[in-house]
Amino acid sequence: MIRFTRSLSLLCLCLCCLLAIGSPRQPAFAQDSLAIAAVVNDDVITVLDMSVRTRMVIVSARLEDSPETRTRLASQVLRGLIDERLKLQEAELNGITVPQAAIDERLAQLAAQNNMSVDQFRQVLERNGILVDTLTDQIRAEIAWATLIQRKLQPTVTISDEEVDEALAELQANLGKPEYRVAELYLATDSTNSEDEVRQTAQRLVDQLRQGGDFETLARQFSQSASAANGGDLGWVRPGQLDSDLDAALAGLQPGQVAGPLRTAGGYHIIMMLDRRQTGSTSALDGRVSMKQVFIPVAQDASPAEVEEANAIARSVKTQARSCDDMVRLSNEINPEAHTDLEDLRIGDLPDVLRPIAIDQALDTPSDPIRVETGIGVFMVCERDLPETGLPTRQEISQSLMRERLDILARGYLRDLRRAAFVDVRV
Repeated sequence: MIRFTRSLSLLCLCLCCLLAIGSPRQPAFAQDSLAIAAVVNDDVITVLDMSVRTRMVIVSARLEDSPETRTRLASQVLRGLIDERLKLQEAELNGITVPQAAIDERLAQLAAQNNMSVDQFRQVLERNGILVDTLTDQIRAEIAWATLIQRKLQPTVTISDEEVDEALAELQANLGKPEYRVAELYLATDSTNSEDEVRQTAQRLVDQLRQGGDFETLARQFSQSASAANGGDLGWVRPGQLDSDLDAALAGLQPGQVAGPLRTAGGYHIIMMLDRRQTGSTSALDGRVSMKQVFIPVAQDASPAEVEEANAIARSVKTQARSCDDMVRLSNEINPEAHTDLEDLRIGDLPDVLRPIAIDQALDTPSDPIRVETGIGVFMVCERDLPETGLPTRQEISQSLMRERLDILARGYLRDLRRAAFVDVRV
């Protein structure tokens, strides 16, 4: 299966849309303690670790924080924490450490993506009952594992010109045929003993999705496929590229619908239909864009007068800004803590409200003021690259084949680590 996707580094964690977080802080960890939830070789996972990670998932996936929700998520949250410990341990054994600067940079990217300074971002986490250390632990594990895979496994994979030729010929032979943009959430079964547990966990996740949970967030948090870094996005696939049961399920889905859990050779899949098109057709959503923004914070409970004041500032930005440099200058004058750059983003990954601007707005032209949950923004497109053809380049095909091979190898690597580890679950 060939997956034509590009990873979006700013969105590689589950808290990619904190603009949607506005709920008051929940009672913090009243039932939590330092009791041991699991032992992973020489490391300990506490009940507090589980509780805070569960809270992070609930907030970012927009789920109801109830005892039932926490119970449904518990086993997979614990499994994810166990995998993180195994990844960090293996990275350390291979001499890999994650510099604090890399973690700080990732935090700054997440803050900027949500129009916040790092301090504001930390405050939002704390208001929602999330310890910052919980997020930094996840960042550390993801960076360490990605570095390990790149150093240890990538040198073993070679993509030949013949393989690229074959893939390109297959694409050309299927021009005009239907294809689907699909997202997946994959849970592996490591042994027959885990079959029931994994199936039940997959069903619980499907239940959460049907109750309004965010697929992208849950895939980032729980999926055991490399596509988790993209929120489960597999890119565009055609009938015959996926497992036959997945193909059959896709045939009956409309965009936005979910199917699963579906048993495949290695585990359970939950899939979502994102879009449909014909092979070879172009989509502006696959284009790339770089934008500048001026953001004026407005509290959710702001008075009409406060909202109008912010709108007046936004209108003045629209009047004054004639270039992307102007946008940076005005942002520094109006809200110096806000980040102005939205660099090299896939248009389809932007919020719906920004896509028309990204596609149609003239370059170096400020948008009308746009209201979002945490304020008002004015946006300017600085660079735009729309696709000229629906077929990928040879380089993109080679990169996609490389990602697919590495995904398979990384799954096997982690499976072997689980089998060799001493894991004592106590909850």
